[in-house]
Amino acid sequence: MTIARQHHAANRRLLTTAAAVAAVAALAAGCTSGSKNDKNAATSPSVSPSSAPTASPSAPADPEAADKAEVQAAYTRYWDVLATAYAKSDPQGTELNKVTTGNALVQTEQELASLRKGGYVVTGQPKHSNTVVSFKPDTKLKTAVITDCMDVSQWKPVSKDSGKPADLPTTRLQRYITTVTAEKWPSGWMVLEEKPEGQAC
Repeated sequence: MTIARQHHAANRRLLTTAAAVAAVAALAAGCTSGSKNDKNAATSPSVSPSSAPTASPSAPADPEAADKAEVQAAYTRYWDVLATAYAKSDPQGTELNKVTTGNALVQTEQELASLRKGGYVVTGQPKHSNTVVSFKPDTKLKTAVITDCMDVSQWKPVSKDSGKPADLPTTRLQRYITTVTAEKWPSGWMVLEEKPEGQAC
């Protein structure tokens, strides 16, 4: 049995495929000034009170901006904790149960156990881009949905003893979209589910 086949179920984040994300829009504000009818404009530019520039109306502030920033910070922490746990294939000594629960926690613990049994650890760090945060309406606890492009090209399983890279399928996607669901608990945001979406970024 090849290593890739033996650890396919345990390395979902490293072996599964998934896909592209949303782009973040940028806002630019501009203003105009001056008067075409000013006789002295050619030699001595000036701006009269009546021709003073008026500020363009600014876009309305996002009422959920603070909450989204909080989710982003929790999401970054979640992946930092995962990387720490996968680096030793063991949740012990990490804060895994402080950042994730439910299906996501069970799934991660199973993957770590399988890696540990096979003698593998995961080196490097996953990267993310185009992260988008939204909130589900009418939920008992505030619930966030985070979607982004995950890059695992530098996050690789290797033999704990020899450091030799695992034999992974050459067709696997190394950049894919992932959707994460999290709830706001009294202790902070907790990840409930992580789901690769099956398309490349």
